[in-house]
Amino acid sequence: MTGAEQLRRATASSIRNNLANGNYSALATTLSTLNYSKAGGINSTLPDIPPNTLGAVLRLNKFPENFIKTNPQFNGATLQTNMGNTNYHSLQGQATLRPMAGVSLQASYTWSKLLGRAGGYTNPVDRGGDYTIQNGDRRHDFRTNGTFELPIGPNKLLAGNSSGVLARIIEGWQMSWIVDLSSGDASNITAQSMLYANGVPDVVGNFDPSAGNVQWQDGALAGNYFGDTYQRVKDPQCANIAPILVSNNLCTLSAIADKSGNIVLQNPLPGTRGSLGQNVIELPGLWSLDTSMGKSVRISESKRLNFRMDATNILNHPGVANPVLSINDANFGQITAKDDSKREFRGSLRLNF
Repeated sequence: MTGAEQLRRATASSIRNNLANGNYSALATTLSTLNYSKAGGINSTLPDIPPNTLGAVLRLNKFPENFIKTNPQFNGATLQTNMGNTNYHSLQGQATLRPMAGVSLQASYTWSKLLGRAGGYTNPVDRGGDYTIQNGDRRHDFRTNGTFELPIGPNKLLAGNSSGVLARIIEGWQMSWIVDLSSGDASNITAQSMLYANGVPDVVGNFDPSAGNVQWQDGALAGNYFGDTYQRVKDPQCANIAPILVSNNLCTLSAIADKSGNIVLQNPLPGTRGSLGQNVIELPGLWSLDTSMGKSVRISESKRLNFRMDATNILNHPGVANPVLSINDANFGQITAKDDSKREFRGSLRLNF
């Protein structure tokens, strides 16, 4: 048999499966350290393998030591440098309303973009393609907090003529709130890494990465980020591998097709960079509303009783887990869980003296 035929018929999954899925980087790593066994048969005539050595197959077939790895004598090499860089641009605004008629307010808004290279390059000798939106990019962020004194009690809109004990009980109640609204984090749609890292798909059809949103399944704690818009199908490149690999279903690569069966995303070909780009998906946004209510009752010149009730996540809005975004995963697009966020109340009573 030829060497290629032996690879196709190899029983080791690290050889045959990586060949079928185009993972030539992993396949090359296996070949660079491959040994043989002298258990019997034709192999019994082969030279002995010195102990604690790797790569006997390459050596036996007269390949140079550095045929696959430039410096095979090293298990690994570490370069200490600063290749990462980021650029942050933003427009920020803030408004403040000082206490007036029982109301105070502060609000801020940030419109921003975070770009850069974070390391783990798709191709170490062509790092420009990894300059992209970074994790942590929050395009819009709005926050507000404030207080509001309820118009109840003497000389107020409600119960304005009250007095005595009743007036002391109903006057001075104050509400406060904190609202946080922000865009979701940036994330990758991932595919098989056909170079060194950061595998992303090739776009071959009409695919809009910004069209996703959280869609829950009726009566279930799971959902889907793309609804029923897309479906997983076999990646077309699986049909182009050797028949023996096809017949054994060793190619596990998947593609994403629309409702009509037209493929929109597929794994890049070996040795190429996917065209979709990195961090093109904006994950579900974050928002929360926390409130509180309290009052202070003066008992004497030096004593004051404070009562306060705090409510976190008062709308009982759950957070969601990130969707599965690997096109080779059977759960592509699925949101498998909600988090444990829930409405909570906490009361406190304090005597100041």
